[in-house]
Amino acid sequence: MPRARLETLLRRGFLGLLTAMLFFPVTGCASLLSEIMVSAPNRFNPFGSKNMLSPPERKLLGVDQQFRVEVGPPDAKLAVSVIEPENFAEPRGTILVLHGIWNRSIWMLGTAQMFADEGYRAVLVDLRGHGASTGKWLTYGPRESRDISQVIDALEDRELVVGRLGVYGISYGATTSIHVAGGDPRISAVVAVAPFSKMRDEVPDYSRTVLPGIEDWVSDDTFEEAVDAAGEQGGFDPDLSDALAAIRKTEAPVLIMHGQDDWLVPPYHSMRLYEAGRDHAELVLMPRLGHISIWFDAEGEVAAKAKNWFERHLASGAKSAAP
Repeated sequence: MPRARLETLLRRGFLGLLTAMLFFPVTGCASLLSEIMVSAPNRFNPFGSKNMLSPPERKLLGVDQQFRVEVGPPDAKLAVSVIEPENFAEPRGTILVLHGIWNRSIWMLGTAQMFADEGYRAVLVDLRGHGASTGKWLTYGPRESRDISQVIDALEDRELVVGRLGVYGISYGATTSIHVAGGDPRISAVVAVAPFSKMRDEVPDYSRTVLPGIEDWVSDDTFEEAVDAAGEQGGFDPDLSDALAAIRKTEAPVLIMHGQDDWLVPPYHSMRLYEAGRDHAELVLMPRLGHISIWFDAEGEVAAKAKNWFERHLASGAKSAAP
């Protein structure tokens, strides 16, 4: 499925759920909105987490290993896929690749293969409740980052972490990558593409973009109430869904890239993150790019900057095995 089509379906799904709010009394909006914002895709698709790749599919897609890692609490099993750098005697480093919300890691295969071609072992993870991973609730960074740290533990147990460890994420995965770095000193470098800074700010930003005029029906206070209710339902504190605090905690260099025409996650989020971590962060604002087009990366600018960042901060200098 083309990325544009995937994003269209994502937006239509969210739009349909959000529109349903308008048929409820205003007093019920917060409850319904909280249900929407905190529910992982596989909460409504019990068969989704069973869809691990078959051996022929792994071969076709260039995936060398795929396995599950138990994480928690709350308990979940995350699907992990590994792509090896075939033309190198040993990996120059290891890079985790994290996808966006309501997505799955298979859509990041091109990015992972790009890093493998540069000599890194690339590790794709289906985040909690996405793709082939179990789990019911989204927390916008904190729980997902703890899950990823447990994935790193499992990778180390399997001797799959070689050299320095980096993480690349887009959108929801970008914010998660910053949370991971803020809580796990094993992360040596981060590339975050179109991250949001705080759950409390991104929920209304996203909602007002996919459903223009919703501010006439849903007030700022209702959004705040909905975020609080989402935290209660998902068992987390929304005030900890704060990547600004996370970027201040890490010493890892963080490259932040954001499209200047991004309406789903406005670029002020990345500007905030840069200001919070400017002693170890770099910000690149890209003209004429939105949330979808920065993912397409038609000109290859995002890829080039990401490769250069990891070359500077991650690569161990292993030599190619190719003649």
